[in-house]
Amino acid sequence: MRGGLHLGSALATALAIVTAALVIVGLLSAESTEVAAGSDIVLQIVSITIALAVLVGIWNLISVHVGRLIRTRKGWIYSLITLLSAVAVTAVYVMDETASWTGELEGEKLSPRVFEAVQVSIESALAGLIVFFLTYAIYRLLYKRFTWTSILFMVAVAIVLLGWLPLEDDSLVDLREWLMTVPVLAGSRGLLIGIGLGTVIVGIRALTGYDRALREP
Repeated sequence: MRGGLHLGSALATALAIVTAALVIVGLLSAESTEVAAGSDIVLQIVSITIALAVLVGIWNLISVHVGRLIRTRKGWIYSLITLLSAVAVTAVYVMDETASWTGELEGEKLSPRVFEAVQVSIESALAGLIVFFLTYAIYRLLYKRFTWTSILFMVAVAIVLLGWLPLEDDSLVDLREWLMTVPVLAGSRGLLIGIGLGTVIVGIRALTGYDRALREP
């Protein structure tokens, strides 16, 4: 019956409320109390569950790409690159943990260095494309709707981009710094405050059993 009381939803709601209350009270209690110990156990169970979920997700990802590679479906080359990357990352991590590197690499940890090299390269490539994305976005924005907000957006982007150039005049640099430290920082803090309030509201709805995921069968 739709809208009625379902035993599964009631049990899920009661379990979520009790577990959340136990964790909150345990985190606010002293470390030597039984409530804090119970909270630590719950957090450990959650951590183990998340770790198992990650392993299941990795296994599913590998199985999907292996199947695509065997059947030579469209995009199999990307599956091959993904599998080779997974094998390489796993091999480097195992070599780091077992201290199997020899010669000049003996005693070194290559996992952080490889991750940083790949991450910095990807971030640099994406940062280089931002200029073209912003330029194209300004063109489309002005082409479709010529308003004062689009003009303001164009001026702000121009000031920020030109402010990074090594010019003799520091006025653009100062204006860019003001934009980054005042309006941009204010907007970032507003977003963070909104995220925090949303998290609190979701937590309160879960604690009180008003969350739709807990009420629906």
